[in-house]
Amino acid sequence: MKQEIELKDIEQFRSKYQENQSNSKIEQSIKKLGLRKTCLNKDLAAQYKYDFNIEIPKVKIYNQKKSYQCSIYAFLRVIKSIMQKENPTLDINTLDLSANYLDFYDKLEKVNSCYNDLLSQDTITLEEINNKVNRYIGIYGTFHYCRELVKKYGLVPDVAMKEASVEYNAFETLELLRAKIKSDATILLNKKDYNKEELKNYFMKEAYTFLSKTMGNPPLQFKWDKKEMTPLEFRDRYLKDNLEDYVTIISYDKEVFYNSYAYIPNVYLKDTEEIKTLSIEKMKETVIKQLQDGIGVWFSCEESTTLDYDLNLLDDNIYKYKELLNIKEISKEDKLALDLINYDHAMCIIGAKVDNGEVKQFKVDNSFDEHGKYKGHLIMTNSFFEQDIITMVVNKKYLD
Repeated sequence: MKQEIELKDIEQFRSKYQENQSNSKIEQSIKKLGLRKTCLNKDLAAQYKYDFNIEIPKVKIYNQKKSYQCSIYAFLRVIKSIMQKENPTLDINTLDLSANYLDFYDKLEKVNSCYNDLLSQDTITLEEINNKVNRYIGIYGTFHYCRELVKKYGLVPDVAMKEASVEYNAFETLELLRAKIKSDATILLNKKDYNKEELKNYFMKEAYTFLSKTMGNPPLQFKWDKKEMTPLEFRDRYLKDNLEDYVTIISYDKEVFYNSYAYIPNVYLKDTEEIKTLSIEKMKETVIKQLQDGIGVWFSCEESTTLDYDLNLLDDNIYKYKELLNIKEISKEDKLALDLINYDHAMCIIGAKVDNGEVKQFKVDNSFDEHGKYKGHLIMTNSFFEQDIITMVVNKKYLD
């Protein structure tokens, strides 16, 4: 096997490329329209109608802007359907729950976990500080992360803590937060004898101040329905469902799933996530049961190559990348292991079309305001459900 590319190889590659006239047509189209528009499968979208016979009550669609906390917004969509079911007189459309409140404490808990790790080391290097901060401080989460945050910190309406402004950029804030922690942690390089408790307290006060300046200072008490209440009291008043009964379901082999990076590990909370493997058909049956009971279904998925924001269609063939770019089709387990399916978005299933017991399609709430053909609601095809969903969260009472 020769290791260098030679000019005669280029001549051979070029000749092979020019033999197929469609290659040049695709090249010209990509230059003119761009890759996504060239590969868009409009014929596929024409096969689906915006029609559902199972739907949970509608609520106002969230807009996550540049907070990139889709896992929190999808979680709150499920919580709002639970609250609506438990409180029939509650006008859920006028009760927007603050995602920014949970986002604040999500970041603070990750900072806390990072410092716990750093302070547990007998000696530390710049490289270790860099690696640990980059690992802990990131934009990622699951339904169960959110559940644990609500257990500890409660919930607040957005009138008590406003959502992130248009100017807020999560990635910018994240990089600055990492810079803050890394620079503060250099104190550990030169101090051999220090009081860990005092130093940890100093670090966390600094982190809390940073987050309060950039995201807002979360309330300890606020006025709602003419009463003063705490976030925990607000939660207990409106959310009676036991979130401990919600479990994660997957269709992957567990060994493949756990070995893949797509499974986000518990970083700052105790490991309380229960995971069950079901067949695709059992997953669909369970989702339908929960929807029929009026509760939405949280899910994580591969979205970057499967969602068109104008057509509002979720399908793994919405873009003909594999066909036009000759990408080999492999199993979804292999895709997960190779990072070809990854957790880049979380959304909420809010409806379905069922015909003679057969699920035809699903209705999904996105968290980017009222975009596209169906104003922020999406049609999810069976193919997407089977190939691109990574995890779903359901109440175990709907499982056999």
